[in-house]
Amino acid sequence: MKIAKLQRQWVLLNTLVILPWVSCQRLDAHRSSHRNSEFPAVRPRRAISFRNDDTRRAAGLFGDYDSAEVDYNPSPSRGRFGYNRDFYFDYSRDLPTTTRRSLSLVRERPRSNEAAGGEEFSYREKDKNGPSNWDKIAPQCGGKYQSPIMLNTSSALFVRNKRPLQLIGQTNLPQSIRLQNDGHSAKFTYVWRNGERPYIRGGPLKTKYYFEQFHFHWGANSSVGSEHVLDFHRYPMELHLLFYNALYSSFEEARSEVDGLAVVGLFYELYEVNDEPLNTWTRFLQEIITPESEFTIQFIDTFPLYDLIGDVEWPYFSYEGSLTTPPCLETVTWIVSAKPLLITPREIREFRKIRTRNGPMVNNYRPIQKLYNRRVYRY
Repeated sequence: MKIAKLQRQWVLLNTLVILPWVSCQRLDAHRSSHRNSEFPAVRPRRAISFRNDDTRRAAGLFGDYDSAEVDYNPSPSRGRFGYNRDFYFDYSRDLPTTTRRSLSLVRERPRSNEAAGGEEFSYREKDKNGPSNWDKIAPQCGGKYQSPIMLNTSSALFVRNKRPLQLIGQTNLPQSIRLQNDGHSAKFTYVWRNGERPYIRGGPLKTKYYFEQFHFHWGANSSVGSEHVLDFHRYPMELHLLFYNALYSSFEEARSEVDGLAVVGLFYELYEVNDEPLNTWTRFLQEIITPESEFTIQFIDTFPLYDLIGDVEWPYFSYEGSLTTPPCLETVTWIVSAKPLLITPREIREFRKIRTRNGPMVNNYRPIQKLYNRRVYRY
């Protein structure tokens, strides 16, 4: 009986092994016969995760902690894929065979500073295209990585082990400077000779970033004007220096990339001891009072970035954010100085003389945006 039982089990085992093998052989033969006909081979698709895919959350590079001090050199740029749940891509997992440059093919193309229908944005809340409606002009203005924000010294994560922030070439003189009243600010764009363009590196930045231009935001009076708010205090003016990642050939190419831009922000506070000029370059502002006017500062009158901001030795905050005007691209590593620069009342009045098509150019600052789950670092 035992021998007969063993024989039945052996027959059953061979049946279970041989039949699937024969079926697989027939299926392979069928695929081969149709490979070049109406049944082409289908390659498996590789999934790509986008920002609003909340299923890809992870614990993060630092994990969950309550300490306000970090003994690490964190990069507020786009390096913390696991932590940032709204990150565009995880290069290490989602696109292992795709180059960095090709990511722009799946990203929304940058828009101009005008609305999709040709309508310009406005800083006045009562206007149809005021700040609360910017997301209708450019959808990214309604994102979760928007700027400016409230900066709080007590809640920011202090970084002890940090690389020095360096601005290389800040004493270089440009060939000329193009000064513009673009309808929203006073913008200074430098024209450089080859190899003389300044760049910034270190701190939260993983690569070097070339300088592009700087502009200002100010208020109708000295109680408002800055875009960022430091410890519940708003300064009368704020300077923004725009830089683009040296991995890209131009500011226009870099600004739509996840690590494309870095913006250095510096506050201005009033110096009222006397009214002697502190910032001699403000004398050129009288040339662009007329709406949408331009003026070229010739080489003999140009000034280096050092005359604008001095040595880069101040404490600062850093976080992941966006441009503060439409299209509000969320591609900016922000570096905001905690030490304000000085400006006299007479000099800031020169800014308030500039006009737009709708009147004086004042209060050209965006309201502060929600922080959501971002972390702010203090260097």
